[in-house]
Amino acid sequence: MQRIKTFFADLSQKAGLADEILRLSPHRRAADKPFQLGDVQEQNEVYLDLATGADFTKGGLTGMLAMGAFYTALILAPMLWQSTDQTLGFFAVVGFFCSLPLITFLIEILLPFPMPVRFNRRTREIYFQDRRRLYHVPWGEAVAWMQQTRQVTQYTGATRMTFLQVLLQRFRQPDEVITLQLSLPMGKTPEIQGMLWEYLRCYMEKGPWFDEHGEPLLESNRETVLARRRGKKADLKGVWQLHTDDLRNGTETKAAVALFVAGHLFFYPAFFVQDWTTAVARRRAEKNQWDKRVRERCRPDGPTTRLYDLEVEEGLHRQDPDDGLCGDLYH
Repeated sequence: MQRIKTFFADLSQKAGLADEILRLSPHRRAADKPFQLGDVQEQNEVYLDLATGADFTKGGLTGMLAMGAFYTALILAPMLWQSTDQTLGFFAVVGFFCSLPLITFLIEILLPFPMPVRFNRRTREIYFQDRRRLYHVPWGEAVAWMQQTRQVTQYTGATRMTFLQVLLQRFRQPDEVITLQLSLPMGKTPEIQGMLWEYLRCYMEKGPWFDEHGEPLLESNRETVLARRRGKKADLKGVWQLHTDDLRNGTETKAAVALFVAGHLFFYPAFFVQDWTTAVARRRAEKNQWDKRVRERCRPDGPTTRLYDLEVEEGLHRQDPDDGLCGDLYH
C-alpha cells in the first residue's frame, strides 16, 4: 500500500492543503454516532454497498415515457366502448406509446449500470469497478479523508461542501491510484460526513447490524436501513410521513402538503416504473458487471483471501513500515 500512502502525501503537498485535510482512520472513531442519509444501497452479513450519485437517474426516461403511455390509455379509454374501428384505433395508439418505454427499458437495463462502492466484511476490503477496471484497498490500510471547501458565486452566494474521499488502487496495476467520492459533498458538513464514515466503520469493525449509537444488534435491521434509500422514488408512505411531520412542526401549510402529495400521486406511474427499471438493471449488473473475483468473495461461502493477498503472491507489493501522513480525527 506504499503507492497509496505516497499518493496521498503528494496530493496534500501539491494542493497546499496539508493543514486542511482531516484524515480518517478505520481503527478510530470519526463521530459520536453513525449515520447515513440514504447512501446505503445494500447491507447484509457479507457486504455493504454505497450507491453512487449516477444511479439515482437510472430509469428516469423509461418512467416518464411509461407515465405518458398510462395517461394516454386513460384518456382514450372511452374509445373501447365505441365502434370497432375506434377500438382498433385505441389499441394502435396505445400500443405505439407503450412500445417507447419498452424500448428505453431494454436500453437502460442493457447499458452498463453505475457500480456502487462495496465494503466486504469477510475479506475486509473495499471494491469499486469502473467498466472492466477493478479497484480495491484493504480496509485496515484504507486512506480516507475529509476536506471542507467554500465556493462563492454571484448566483448562489456562499456554498459549503465537504468531500469524503478514499484512495483505491487498480487490481494488478498498483501504480494506478484513484480518488473515490463516498458521498455527494453538496449540503454536507464535516459532522455529517464523519457520521457516514463512522457508519462504515461500525459495519466493518462491530458487525453488520448496529443501533443508532453504534452498538451491535443480534437481529437484522436491514429493512429499516434500506427503507432510507434516496434512490427510491415510488414511496407514498415516506412522502406522506415527511409532509405530515412538516405539517405537525408548523413548517408547511395544509395547502402545500396537499399540493405536494397530489403532485407525487400524479407522477407515481413514472416513479414506479423508474424504481422497477433501476432494480432490474441493478440485479443484472450484480450478476454480470462485477468481476468474478469480487462475486466469489461476496458469497457467504466464498474465498476469504483479499485481492491484495493475490497481488502479494504475484510479487506486486513489498512490505513497508506504516508511516503516518496526517493526523487522525480522533486520537
